[in-house]
This record gives sequence, structure tokens and C-alpha cells, in this order.
Amino acid sequence: MKSDSDEPPSRLSAGVDINEFFFPGAVPGAAGVSALLIHGLTGTPYEMRYLGERLAARGVRVRGVKLAGHAGMPEELGAVGYDSWYESVVNGLEELRQYGEPIVVVGLSMGAVLSARLAADQGESVAGLALLAPAFFLPTSTSLALRGLRGLLGSIIERIYLFNPGASDIHDAAARSIHPNCRLMPLSAPLKLLDLSAVVKPMLSRITQPALVMHARRDHTCPMRKNVDYVMKHLGSAEKRAIELDESYHVITVDSEKERLADEVGEFVARFRVAPQKRAVG
Repeated sequence: MKSDSDEPPSRLSAGVDINEFFFPGAVPGAAGVSALLIHGLTGTPYEMRYLGERLAARGVRVRGVKLAGHAGMPEELGAVGYDSWYESVVNGLEELRQYGEPIVVVGLSMGAVLSARLAADQGESVAGLALLAPAFFLPTSTSLALRGLRGLLGSIIERIYLFNPGASDIHDAAARSIHPNCRLMPLSAPLKLLDLSAVVKPMLSRITQPALVMHARRDHTCPMRKNVDYVMKHLGSAEKRAIELDESYHVITVDSEKERLADEVGEFVARFRVAPQKRAVG
């Protein structure tokens, strides 16, 4: 029997499904609304799967994408940039367009930043936007350290990987124990997130779709106050609502209040439902 120390550094927790997913909804062909779900940096579609299942049970058509470079070896993540991540999101949107329904985009952490870029770029193709624990800002000390290392190391930073022995930022112990966790992370990955955030922040004023923002007060990865205040101030949406969670940490889609989150997102998505279109056969 192999011990943990014998496993590859990128090994993911066993017993969970980290694959991308598609759920047609409770009644196939009769959803009337679609949802595109986007996971976060170093994450996998697993962290969006529970929410996807809950939305599908309400009759929502759901597509959970896997971002380029994720759910594999650390070198795969290190080899791609934020434009490749965004391409994965655009491809997911294109898959849902064929159903001719309103599409609500739901992103977690970095996925929320990518969701905002999609809403700004795609306009009416995105009916609504749900930003979950958005990662526009990391803790100040983390951001300063990352930028300092970039200045010190230059291009060599692309070849440096960080050992990550800790668990994900999740309050619920049972959820934390099974959550897929990368053992190695390319140092360039969070720097690319900072770069992506810098690109998307000026786009927020162009977003006019109804928006839901959810964030946990005890988030240790992306400080809630700084992120929520900035998003709510700069979003161009006339209709926007922020919900603060009391118990969860960062990965709110699987944490202690995941049921409340699924209910709130489900109610938000349901508002965009339309009568399903009849499709021509043949």
C-alpha cells in the first residue's frame, strides 16, 4: 500500500467527481432557462456540482465547465494563462446558446471574475450574473508578496511551483476532508489571477444585467468586505443584491451554508425562466 508521501504531488481527493458536467434539468427539453457554472483557480467542476444538481432539480439546464489547465497535473495549469481560462467559459456559453433560452452565468472565486468578463463582453447573451466569493482582491499581504516575487524572479517564476500541504478554505470539516486539493500550484497561477482581475475591474461598469453577489464574512482567501464593497460600488447593474454568509469560509458552494446558497441562486436563476421553445424536427 502506498502512503500519501508516495502519491504524485497533484493527486486529488478520492471519491469525488471532478469532471465537467451537463444536466438537462428535471424535464429534458423543457428547461426554459440555462445556467453556466464556473469553478475557481486550482479548483475543479466538483466545487460547482452540488449547486448544479440543485439547479437541475428545479428544472434548470446546467453546464459546469472545466477551466483550461485544471483538474490535472500542475504543469498543465502552469502552461496556460487567463485567456485560455476565459476561452473555456466562452465555449461553455456557446454550448448553451443552442437551446435558445436565457443564460445565467454563475462563477465562484476566479470563476466569478471570469463570469463578470463574460457578462461585460457578451451583453444580452448573458441574462443574469451570480458572483460567488469573487476574487477581485486577495489579502493585501498576499498580493504584495506575489508582486514582489514577480519583480525579484522575473521570467523564472514560470518554473516555480509551491507545495500546498493544507486543505481548502472550507469551514465544514466533512466537506473539507473530501474536497479535491492540488498538492502543487504554479506560482504563476495566482499572479495570472491578479492580472485577470486588473483587466476585468474596469469592465464592471459595463455590466447591466441583474446581479447577485454572495460572500462569506469569514473568507480567508478573498476578503469579503473589500471584494463585496468594490463590486457593489462599480457594477453597472441597476438591479444588484449582496448576501453575506456567517459560517462559511471561501468555497461557499460546498461549505456549511451550501443549501442556503443553492436556494438563493436557484431563486435568482428561476426569475429568468421563459416558456420553452418548440424545436423543429428533421
